[in-house]
Order: sequence, then structure tokens, then C-alpha cells
Amino acid sequence: MLALVRPDSWNLPLFLHVLGATLTFGATATVALLGFAGLRGDPERAVWLRRLGFRIGLFVLVPAFILMRAGAQWIADKEFPGNAKTPGWLDVGFIVTEPGAVLVLAMLILAWFGSRRAGSRVAAAVPWLAAVYLVALGIAWFAMSAKPGS
Repeated sequence: MLALVRPDSWNLPLFLHVLGATLTFGATATVALLGFAGLRGDPERAVWLRRLGFRIGLFVLVPAFILMRAGAQWIADKEFPGNAKTPGWLDVGFIVTEPGAVLVLAMLILAWFGSRRAGSRVAAAVPWLAAVYLVALGIAWFAMSAKPGS
């Protein structure tokens, strides 16, 4: 119902934000799954899975994160111009994405080191970091869609 009264100029930034958020969640889940799968089994297969996880993180997660964050800032500037008070659900999104950028960067660095050789202990941290970020993204997803307290 609320979408019916939204100005048409908000459609593109909101679409880009939601598209980026969906791709960010999916790419983070993929990196986590590949990372967990790469912890066990044949060393050659494990390295291949970790390399695939690193590539998905670099070529899908990073652009999706940038798209999500740019779309979020664009729509926030349109919806709450100037020094307007932002609602709590919007603050949750910024609280998740700003430290999330550091987490994604750390995850990619560790994934790069982990994809270099078979016996790397660093690779064990990547799926756990991705899982932690998935939980944070889920909280932001709930806050953005349910808008509790509004």
C-alpha cells in the first residue's frame, strides 16, 4: 500500500538498492557455503572450492555490495533530504553496511590467502565471517521490510 504513494523518481534508486541487497545476500551465502565445503575432503577439491568462493566474492559480492550501498544512499537522500531525522530501520541498514564493508574486505583478503594453498588455516575463518555477515544482513533485511517501531 505504501508503494502506491511513493513518487516515481524513487523507483530506480529503490530498485537498485533491493537488487544489490539481494545479490549481496546471495553472494555472501555462496561464499559461506563454498568456504564450508572447502574445509573438508580432498585437498585439490578444497583449493578449487576456496578459489571459486574468492572469485565469487571478488566479482559478485563486491559489485553487489557497492550497488546496494550506492542505491541505499541515493534513496535515503531522496526520502530524507538534508538534515531530516531518519527512522530507526534506516539506521539499522547503515549500521550493518558500514562495518560490513570492512568485514567483506577482510573476508576477501583471507579468502585470497586461503585459496593459495591446500593446508591453509586462514581459509577456515572465511565461511564463519560470511555466516556472521549473513546474520547481520538478515537483521537489516527484517528491519528494512518490517520497519518495526514505525
